[in-house]
Amino acid sequence: MDVINGVTLKNMLLVAARNLEQQKDTVNALNVFPVPDGDTGTNMSLTLNAAVKELDRAKDNQIGSLTKLLARGSLMGARGNSGVILSQFFRGFGDGLADIKNEATGEDIARAFVSASQTTYRAVMKPVEGTMLTVARVASEAAQEAAEEGKDATGVIKAALLGAQKALADTPSMLPVLKEAGVVDAGGQGLVCIFEGFWAGLTTSPEELEEILAQQREAAAEPVEVAKIQEEVLVNKYCTEFIILGEGIDPEEVRKELETQGDSVIVVGDEHVTKVHIHTDYPGKILQYCGDLGNLTEIAIDNMMLQNQEFAGNGENHRLDYSTNVDNVVDFPQVAAQSNAAKEVGVVAVVAGDGLADIFRSLGVDYIVTGGQTMNPSTEDLVKAVNAVNAKSVIILPNNKNVIFSAQQVKELVDKEVGVVPTRSAPQGISALMYFVQDDPLEDNLAAMESSLGEVKTGEITYAVRSTVAGDLQIEERDIIGLAEGKIAVVGSNPNDVAFDLLATMVDEDSTVISIYYGEDQQADQAELLGEALHEKYPDCEVEVYSGGQPLYYYIVSVE
Repeated sequence: MDVINGVTLKNMLLVAARNLEQQKDTVNALNVFPVPDGDTGTNMSLTLNAAVKELDRAKDNQIGSLTKLLARGSLMGARGNSGVILSQFFRGFGDGLADIKNEATGEDIARAFVSASQTTYRAVMKPVEGTMLTVARVASEAAQEAAEEGKDATGVIKAALLGAQKALADTPSMLPVLKEAGVVDAGGQGLVCIFEGFWAGLTTSPEELEEILAQQREAAAEPVEVAKIQEEVLVNKYCTEFIILGEGIDPEEVRKELETQGDSVIVVGDEHVTKVHIHTDYPGKILQYCGDLGNLTEIAIDNMMLQNQEFAGNGENHRLDYSTNVDNVVDFPQVAAQSNAAKEVGVVAVVAGDGLADIFRSLGVDYIVTGGQTMNPSTEDLVKAVNAVNAKSVIILPNNKNVIFSAQQVKELVDKEVGVVPTRSAPQGISALMYFVQDDPLEDNLAAMESSLGEVKTGEITYAVRSTVAGDLQIEERDIIGLAEGKIAVVGSNPNDVAFDLLATMVDEDSTVISIYYGEDQQADQAELLGEALHEKYPDCEVEVYSGGQPLYYYIVSVE
């Protein structure tokens, strides 16, 4: 095939998407770390599927038009670091073919591959060899060499595939961590799957292509489960939150008092500043009690039942916001709703777990995007969240290292000013929110929140998905492992024992607060036992236990 046209390009992408979809679990299994969140293949597959779906909007089959849609679709659908890098690959690929209308030669295809590689390298602040970046670069070099030798479009694509396969095989020699684990790079493998799909797409029969299209249409037509509004009466329907300013406040006493007045009670702070969050049917009583302890500020009350109706399109926003004077809110039901004026700065946070989501809301987050380990949100998910916040500017808290890159992409896709605080865990996000001031300018908030990230250490307790070696630790599949700042530090057979030993590596003489967030697979009584054991060992530290509800991780712990 001397040249390829728009129809052929669409076929190549369609087959590539199917090939990656079929092999995503194999790619996921290449994750070097034995934690249950190896999702490189899933992220790349979802990103490419979003890009291919965007091609349905094409009004013609001109190559330049198709690659423009390809770039946008992959960017909006990008999930995780690997998905964002893949979106940049297609962005560069599209730039290389932007001026092509009907047919692309071997030289055109080679130029597109070179542009794709260069764009991916520019997108990464500190490029690392032995990754999908290397695979893309070597593939582009092979394609360029084939074009200089006079190869046609088919020859250039085959050369790119062979170059990608060779580079993938070499990744363990470039990255010691891959060699130690005995695997090739996961992102590089995903990219090779795409190149294999490109090559197969050149020769796939019309009948097979139609079958692939039918499968794609069938998948797109499957009903999506949506949240259902509860028909029963909602108990404790007013989400009430505020800050107490005063002297001699005892957060523990406040917490004990409020636990009898509602649920989802969170009380954090010290004797001078205490943050309160509670779901209750009697917000006036809560405000009256706490108003006797000090001055109340940042008061906000949401009617969650009406919010549910809003979610279904049957209502409007029903948040009530008040001044620091508590006297005007004792008779809560008679108070008028606030105006819809945009505030200065809003916050979007990516959180996994209902309990953690409640904590983030109580600390001032406007919009929660469900996600994190194994379920990275797409760039489009984050764009929608930012646009939904009624604020002039918005701060995003990724709370996961694999979401930071996607969050950064939002800046060029919305009209609002967006800042990203590069939080790598939920505890870092919580720490950052303690420095958030809604009425301060975006720049001041970003500086203050980023400065807080070094004040908290994060630990995670989960299970190993495969046997491996981590330094001096021999880890078997299903062992319980403890990670301190993302590095495996402890291995054992019981989550509580591993958490206890992990915290021993994290607590030092400067530590004052230990926080424990237990996951959906861990019982509350076990978490309380862990808290009691830690309080006994570290009597100078305040130990706090919360229901996080996070999946896969028995505990997330932090030390401040």
